[in-house]
Amino acid sequence: MFVDNVKVKLSNNNELEVPQETTLLHVAKNIGSSFSKKAALGYVNGVLKELSYPLNKDCEIKFITFEDQEAEKSIKYTLSFLISYIIQDQFEGIEIADLGVNNEGFYCDFRTVFKNLNKEDLNTINKALSNIINANQTITVSEIPKKEAQRIFSDTKYMNYHVENNEDNNIKVAQIGAYTSLISYPIISNLSKLKNYKLINISSTNWLRDINNEPLQRISGIAFSSGEALKDHETFIEKYENINHRKIGKELNLFTFSDYAPGMPFYKHNGQIIRLELQNFLRKLQFEEDYEEVYTPFIMNETLWKESGHWEHYKDNMYFTEVDDIKYALKPMNCPGHMLIYKNEHHSYRDLPIRMAEFGQVHRHELSGSLNGLFRVRTFNQDDAHIYVTRNQIENEILNVLNLIDKVYTIFEFDYNIELSTRPDDYMGDVNLWNFAETSLENVLNYNQLEYTINEKDGAFYGPKIDIHIKDALGRSHQCGTIQLDFQMPETFDLSYINENNEKERPVVIHRAVYGSIDRFLGILLEHYAGHLPLWLAPNQVKVIPVNNKIHLDHVDNIKKRLKSKGIRVNIDNTEEKMGYKIRNAQLQKVPYTIVIGDKEINDNTISVRKYRENEEKIYNLEEFIEKIINEINLIR
Repeated sequence: MFVDNVKVKLSNNNELEVPQETTLLHVAKNIGSSFSKKAALGYVNGVLKELSYPLNKDCEIKFITFEDQEAEKSIKYTLSFLISYIIQDQFEGIEIADLGVNNEGFYCDFRTVFKNLNKEDLNTINKALSNIINANQTITVSEIPKKEAQRIFSDTKYMNYHVENNEDNNIKVAQIGAYTSLISYPIISNLSKLKNYKLINISSTNWLRDINNEPLQRISGIAFSSGEALKDHETFIEKYENINHRKIGKELNLFTFSDYAPGMPFYKHNGQIIRLELQNFLRKLQFEEDYEEVYTPFIMNETLWKESGHWEHYKDNMYFTEVDDIKYALKPMNCPGHMLIYKNEHHSYRDLPIRMAEFGQVHRHELSGSLNGLFRVRTFNQDDAHIYVTRNQIENEILNVLNLIDKVYTIFEFDYNIELSTRPDDYMGDVNLWNFAETSLENVLNYNQLEYTINEKDGAFYGPKIDIHIKDALGRSHQCGTIQLDFQMPETFDLSYINENNEKERPVVIHRAVYGSIDRFLGILLEHYAGHLPLWLAPNQVKVIPVNNKIHLDHVDNIKKRLKSKGIRVNIDNTEEKMGYKIRNAQLQKVPYTIVIGDKEINDNTISVRKYRENEEKIYNLEEFIEKIINEINLIR
């Protein structure tokens, strides 16, 4: 039956009757001309659509305005589409590979036939993009049959790949001028709302983010729904540059990188002190909780990773070698090694829970364009643990881990959020076990009244997980701690214990990390504290400065020896610089305490102490100061 009109029910429960084939934009204008200027997108029966979307049947609509956070993703995606149009229009030999949005902003990946684009070209692209936005050019969005899309994109390798891997019968495309591209997210119609952007960089990447595939280039940028938000971001970036962990690492002489080992940090003495302190702090807490520390090899037979199930998910990011015609792989995680240790012995239900921990060095190949100081590296140290439990021990052990994580994060003054990640599409094992595992995690969170959000389908391939996101001093969120429940690996490795009825039974494995990556956590701490680490963690806890090297240096050496004998990390500034420069230098190095020794201090048998960020000096006798420092350190240890 032909219908001339459709009924539209709005989110405020008002109803409109509009002509069939009316668009969302026309409905917005029907609400009011001022509202239509604010409208960015609309949910039609729960599905997000462009304002140009035609309405041909009764539906419910919820409009998204440019003030809503949901509009930002479409703003960014539209900009990535426009970038793809500009580079194909402005430069020869360009083939678009992908466009999209990520946590940092928006991007467009492409292959160049003749020459790579550079930062000067970025200015050309930026000018063209500004002109398109100011002219508010029209973008037409439509859906075409998959066969038609196959025909249109048959000569373009990358777009054709996206068409072939699209399971929908109809393919969504956007057109501006003579340029047509596949799109996977709604496009903003009113381009005048896209002015709050900034192109950031041209970098290298690889097709499908796989190092084995051909190299591509990437243009990336940031965008916001308001000029104020963009300005706030730029202010944040300016502030961040002053506390960037790479900058602090150089200033405090903590770590360096080399082209001989890209993405693999070289820790200097000061940096290694911090790493060891972080390990020893957690090691002490784990000892109190009856964890057994183990050590597993860096390199193991390739077949192990195939049997464990990691091969399918990690092989593209693993490093390999061959010895005596046998293929080996550097471990990308510690789990299989711990399973082998467990399997090496017989276990009774009386032995469980077994808490097995390792500070294990792992290697994962990351694309060169994604490497970022200590935040994204190719080798890192995991504070990994695997807890082998019976089913009735699951919830209690998870609560213990949550308490351990809370204890650690509280020490570092981190607020944190909890996220429950559920069964992914590529899961292994029985769906009933997955349901049991997810319920177990939910029970712990609900029973202990812990607030959490659910992240659908983001669990590990072997089990659901609880992820902990810490918030640093700049308000950024970092996922560090994780608790993963695993029924699959015990099955894969044929793990067992003897239960109360003298029968074999499978244990359940809880995967657990607190720092996640000690390297990344160190980088987060450097920025969280702006380099001014707590006394117990600081690589140089005390600096001693003689007023006159010739007269006072022997006395200063004795002070150093006394402090070191008590386990306090101390060094001497015996340079020939002026006193004011030495004190300022100690402040720049963020040394918690600076001691100055001159004639008066020697005669009075005292020390003059200045605390970091304080201008006044305090007078102590040496033993009194030692007791003060030790008490301050022991608050943590």
